[in-house]
Amino acid sequence: MVHRPFRLAEIISLMVRYHLEPKRMRLVYPKADKEPNMVLIEGVRGGNSRMKVEKPLIVYDNEGNYTPEIYEVYGY
Repeated sequence: MVHRPFRLAEIISLMVRYHLEPKRMRLVYPKADKEPNMVLIEGVRGGNSRMKVEKPLIVYDNEGNYTPEIYEVYGY
C-alpha cells in the first residue's frame, strides 16, 4: 500500500483488524532534509506479528536530481 505517513496509525490498526499483518514498511522522503510524504507498507493475510522497517527512500539529492536508488527503481 502507498499512503500518506500521517495516516500510519490508522493504516496499521485497520490492517490488523482485517487480519492483514504489517510485514514491511518504508518511508519515502522527497529530499533528505524534508519530512516523509509517502509510506510504503506491505501486509500478509494471517501472518505473525513482526514488521521490518526498511531504510528510508530519498527521491531527490541536494541538486534536485534523482538519487541512484530511484534510478534503480525506474530501471535506468
